[in-house]
Amino acid sequence: MRITDRALQDRLDRVDRLLQRHAEGLRETEIAQQLNFGRRSTNNYLRQLELQGRAYREDQLWYPLPHQGIILRRFEMNPEEAMTLYLAVRLFVKHSDQRNEAAETALTRLAQILSDDMGLGDDILAAAQELAHRPRTPGYEDVFRTVMRSYIYRRKVAIDYQPYRGRAFETVFSPYLLEPSAIGFATYVIGHSSVVNDLRTLKLERITRARLLPQDEYQIPADFPGLELLRSAWSIYYGEQLTRVVLHFHPDVSRRVQETQWHPSQELSWDEDRPGYVLLSLQVADTTDLKPWIRTWGANCEVLEPVELRDELIGEARRLAHLYGWHTSTDRQHDHSRFRDIFGE
Repeated sequence: MRITDRALQDRLDRVDRLLQRHAEGLRETEIAQQLNFGRRSTNNYLRQLELQGRAYREDQLWYPLPHQGIILRRFEMNPEEAMTLYLAVRLFVKHSDQRNEAAETALTRLAQILSDDMGLGDDILAAAQELAHRPRTPGYEDVFRTVMRSYIYRRKVAIDYQPYRGRAFETVFSPYLLEPSAIGFATYVIGHSSVVNDLRTLKLERITRARLLPQDEYQIPADFPGLELLRSAWSIYYGEQLTRVVLHFHPDVSRRVQETQWHPSQELSWDEDRPGYVLLSLQVADTTDLKPWIRTWGANCEVLEPVELRDELIGEARRLAHLYGWHTSTDRQHDHSRFRDIFGE
């Protein structure tokens, strides 16, 4: 017999209260016995509590989470503010390259709220449906949910991590800051790692397993700078030592370069020796995530400083020339002369 919504909520609350009294964790069979529920029903209730962020399973034990539903206070928006919210939703969907049901649910609920008052519900619902068609990466949603809960509830998380280079490792991690990056459609978590006993940045997409540690609380240090930590980063790579980068842009893109505030440290100026060319000067902590952006400009952007970065891109240009068979052109002598003039011997 199907129980009513009220009865279902009462049962969920009973399971929740039982877990709250047993912070050391309970087995599913123990919960079913103490509440006199069937095993299948108990499993369904626990799964619903897990989706609501009120319970967490580790091996054979279920643990309570300090859940507190987020209730938005009533607020009024004018049409321009509502459109800003819509644009933020669109940007989020463009940033997400894989399916995330938690995000889909949030967007669907947001669509329900805005559908009557603002007429934006259909557009936001369409954004949620677009997200639903992203490819599903095995394990990613579990990792995403676990890391988010770790940050929200200030509970440490045990992570298995596979870096881009090097061997996989395990660490107990305390998330301090979450940051999306347009480069590679990635999300990063910055926090304390037990492996080095210091701050580290992990890419969510490289976490192969995440296990919440409900009994291990942490506090974000008072001296942690928050978003100010990333002020000198181009995207995500931060540090105390800054590198001066000077870029030289062709007149074909000079107007486009001037239209955008690319970085807080940027300085723009015209090249006095070459009319129409623009110089962009930056102070960044690391050039790792700057290089992909430089490459997007192709031959319209030349690196002047630092020398190491310039040499690296010259090497890439040489490899590209060979990759596309420039040295095998029918006009070999002419092409070789141009190649030598631009790239050197």
